[in-house]
Amino acid sequence: MEHSFDRSFDSLESLADALGDSLQAQVTIEDENHHVIGYSSHRFESDPARISTIIGKKVPSAVIAGLRQQGILQALENAAGPLRIPALPEVGLGPRLAVCLKHRGEVLGYIWVVDTGDLRLGLAEAIVEQAARSAGRYLLKQRGWKARQEKTQEDFFWKLLTSYYETESSIARDAEALSILLPGAYHIGVFECGRRVDENVQLRFRQAFAAENKIRLLFQTCEHERIIALFSFAGWRGGPLGRAELLRQLVERAGGEGGGRSAGCSMETREYRQAGAAYREAKAVLELRRLFPYHARSLLLYEDAGFLRHLPDIMEIKRAGTRPSPFLQPLLDHDEEHKSELLRTLAVYLSLDSHLKESAAYLHIHTNTLMYRLNRIAEIAGVSLKNAHYRTSVYIDLLTEQTERVNMWLAAHPDLG
Repeated sequence: MEHSFDRSFDSLESLADALGDSLQAQVTIEDENHHVIGYSSHRFESDPARISTIIGKKVPSAVIAGLRQQGILQALENAAGPLRIPALPEVGLGPRLAVCLKHRGEVLGYIWVVDTGDLRLGLAEAIVEQAARSAGRYLLKQRGWKARQEKTQEDFFWKLLTSYYETESSIARDAEALSILLPGAYHIGVFECGRRVDENVQLRFRQAFAAENKIRLLFQTCEHERIIALFSFAGWRGGPLGRAELLRQLVERAGGEGGGRSAGCSMETREYRQAGAAYREAKAVLELRRLFPYHARSLLLYEDAGFLRHLPDIMEIKRAGTRPSPFLQPLLDHDEEHKSELLRTLAVYLSLDSHLKESAAYLHIHTNTLMYRLNRIAEIAGVSLKNAHYRTSVYIDLLTEQTERVNMWLAAHPDLG
């Protein structure tokens, strides 16, 4: 049965059915992130990859990886028309006739036709190409509507970030009017991109979120060189360590030229009136990473910041005063008089969790020399380094009064490589 594709279709499902009838084959239409947006009815032979795709509403990650590794997706995206795709039995994919839907070089989606051996060479390609033009028009029209919807949703997101709303009920009312389903708990993430955020960078981040099924992206916007997102860990039952690792993978996946270089994430938040506070938490993580590149090198979640979160406030208090630290001054005086490195030794030792061997190796001295210096520090201070009050106080003073020097002393650590 032949169909004309030079007409409008009310849905991609009807277009997929028309193409399936024309070719007597099963058809799947995907968006640019490989989510299923249309498929023909199950009247013809299929294979495990298509069945899994339709059930999950998304192409399985193993199939995408296999297509990438074989260079098939790249070939499709660069081709001027449909291509015959050989079977990939290792991921359950049979032969396909496929085409990439594009507009001015930008990928809109894909059409995949199951090839059981009955697709006539040349004729099938011509029919698929006609259907691709129709699908492309549909997706462009849909994108225009989606862009308007996204602008409205972005305005709503900025209202949340700037604490515009006074009540949860007003937030729920506006969310319902925009057909937004707000999750019960969420995080605000801020991603440093190292360059101006353009459409390509934003697209890379959306694709990175789409590829991670444990994270649901609800809103995304940008400001200068940062991408700001509201997301939830959908169905996640693990702890903070697992969440941090998922975020780290997300940042790496969205990387590359113009991709994410650093990120900060708020604590889990349940009230949407607190979105502004959550936004400040995410930005605070980035500020801590900037101020303390070694000590906050692995920090992503605000809840993991510990005492570091209080250091910027302590630094402000200290800037308002004029008196130096009574804990540091005796060591500063001794170093200046004797040309020694007791302050550097103490900073490295405390920063490396008081590990003797690691600290000595980093300082390029013998362990016995390190022990001598630590004993000398205790003598000058008149307090043992085992004293928790002294250790905590001198460590905070080092980080807040000697910040640049401490960062310089630890800049060569391999963990910063």
